[in-house]
Amino acid sequence: DAQESAVRLENAWAALSTEDLSVEGEPTTDVEQWWSAVNEASGNSPKATAVETALRRWEQSRTAMRKAEAALAPWVIRHNKSPVLTFRSGTILRRQYLRGRQVVEGTNEGSEYGLSVHSDALLPFLLAARITTCNPDSRPVFAEGLASSYEAFLHTRTQNRAAGAGSQSPLDEDDTLPEGVEATGIGEWYLEQLQAIIPTDSVEESLRHPKIAATVKRAVQLWGQGEKVLVFCHYVATGRALRQHISKAILEEIEATASAKMSDRKAEPIQWLDQIGKRFFDEDTILRRACDEEIGELVDRYPELAEHREEIIEIARRYIRTPNFLSRYFPLDERRLDRQAVSDAFKSKDASGLELAQVIDDFLEFLARRCGTEDRKSYIEALKGIQTGSIAGREVTATFSPDERQQDDGKRSELLVPSVRLVNGSTKTDTRQKLMLTFNTPFFPEILIASSVMAEGVDLHLNCRHVIHHDLCWNPSTLEQRTGRVDRIGAKIERCGAPLQVYLPYIAETQDEKMYRVVMDRERWFKVVMGEKLKTDARSTEKLAARVSLPQAAAEELAFKLAVAPGISG
Repeated sequence: DAQESAVRLENAWAALSTEDLSVEGEPTTDVEQWWSAVNEASGNSPKATAVETALRRWEQSRTAMRKAEAALAPWVIRHNKSPVLTFRSGTILRRQYLRGRQVVEGTNEGSEYGLSVHSDALLPFLLAARITTCNPDSRPVFAEGLASSYEAFLHTRTQNRAAGAGSQSPLDEDDTLPEGVEATGIGEWYLEQLQAIIPTDSVEESLRHPKIAATVKRAVQLWGQGEKVLVFCHYVATGRALRQHISKAILEEIEATASAKMSDRKAEPIQWLDQIGKRFFDEDTILRRACDEEIGELVDRYPELAEHREEIIEIARRYIRTPNFLSRYFPLDERRLDRQAVSDAFKSKDASGLELAQVIDDFLEFLARRCGTEDRKSYIEALKGIQTGSIAGREVTATFSPDERQQDDGKRSELLVPSVRLVNGSTKTDTRQKLMLTFNTPFFPEILIASSVMAEGVDLHLNCRHVIHHDLCWNPSTLEQRTGRVDRIGAKIERCGAPLQVYLPYIAETQDEKMYRVVMDRERWFKVVMGEKLKTDARSTEKLAARVSLPQAAAEELAFKLAVAPGISG
């Protein structure tokens, strides 16, 4: 009965148009404001036919949902998380969403708008829109690739042409590209023009992509505040591009920050950081002794870790001596590089308000009290084997240039920092496992760019509360699975009293925004209607994107309320 009533509601809702939305007789595009007003004035709406029918179906569906909820409640084993976290100091929302331009601004206050496309990057997106209209009955995968990165578009284009020749999918997922994605006729001509103007001659041109720029900026800003960041993207080429761009930006930040701190400059910033780092290898230096004492005091609180004491001290020291850490948390004048500098570094706080000493202590408590012997050894061995490096290393990866008529025919050497790592389907299983474990610690890596291989059955929650969904997925449950990697029992958000921040960048007035609108609306409907199959061709997307969205308040009223605990205290 609940599902039948929900389907009737969806059919009635589909009959609504934006012309039906008004508040006190004035047209509005704010569905939340409209819903609040029309729900209060039920029975007196001037738009009686469509609006009253939708309201009546909503009431019927809500009644049916409550009956089903009561029948299911005694059988609940796993339950919904509370949308709030409760602490002694008060209550906060469990999650905070930042969408579109809010990803760059770093706040969800004010109106929501998509990422702007600047004039020098506008033409590719205009051409993509034109090509989409030429083939409305096909899924415009080229436009989805373009919305992810220039490199993803080129890789997608190449693989589409090579389809059937055993080529690798540009998507790092189990599924393959859908049939009929290539344009025909005049659309094919436009696609050729689009491919010819994609700017990938340099890193700087690639970084002009609006979504790449937004993700890089947000990830690097959070890194600078001591936060770990999990970035999800399912295009192989996008993952590589993001790792390169974020690494380059972090290198620039390290050098700029170090330079600003060096009043008695005796060497170049990177050289000086490297010289300071080497002191942590010398047992006779103040920095080495002070660092070992600080970590040793934390380890000694846990007798269960006694046999691993020296290993843990060495792991923490290897992290602290890196330019990555020193540039952010140490004074860099020679006269101030003393015991107090080490003590102050351990008292430094991240953007969540947690001191480094507390973060390390929380991890040690986890190792000692919440891990079995084998799991504890796995974490320690993974940390001993993780790359920290002095500053950066070079890695040869495939390049996707405008001349990519033949598959992956070029190679380039990319400068990559060890604090930024990439995990996709080509990553070896043991490396994938190592990165999963080490990201869950206070140490490297600090930014993890991941594909669908990290989207399910993986715990990444102990030291991260920031997730960027660079690439959307048509299935809202997939987005929820990804977010759930850092929203688990014992997560950082439950210790620090700050919400999980979920970033959803999308590009304004493009296929990307249409996809975003459809996915967000389907996410609300998925709470009510089960088992729906969504068409993803351009014509269907256009139609769904133009629909009146289901208000969040309406969706929450209809969703099953199966939580058996009021919140989490701390």
